[in-house]
Amino acid sequence: MNDYKKTKAELVKELEAVRRELAKIKSEPDGQKSDKEWESQAFRQPRWELDAAIEFIADFDIIKAKGINISEGGICFELDEDLPFEMQFKRKGCLHRQRACLIWVKRLSEGGYRFGLKFVPPEDDPNSKL
Repeated sequence: MNDYKKTKAELVKELEAVRRELAKIKSEPDGQKSDKEWESQAFRQPRWELDAAIEFIADFDIIKAKGINISEGGICFELDEDLPFEMQFKRKGCLHRQRACLIWVKRLSEGGYRFGLKFVPPEDDPNSKL
């Protein structure tokens, strides 16, 4: 149905649904992206299921951060550099070793965390291709 044929109540209901969806999107890690990053989503690489145990080691020494705020329960800070990790996992029977940098972290409602890491371009490592 065209918008000009809808009643005010129908338009308000539709607007509320769109606002709920937008709020949900903005609360996810991708919701923090700039317009330019949103546009690049059209070029997002394909994802595949990965049922593998992943071993990873934080690969950093002392890192300087900028304090944002603090409370009795915790602290918020920002980093000016990537947090690099080394990892290894098996995929299709082959052991893969990768370097990656932390992109986002999400706390899961059932406990635990989900991480998004971006692979760092390999330095002539034949095991780095998926």
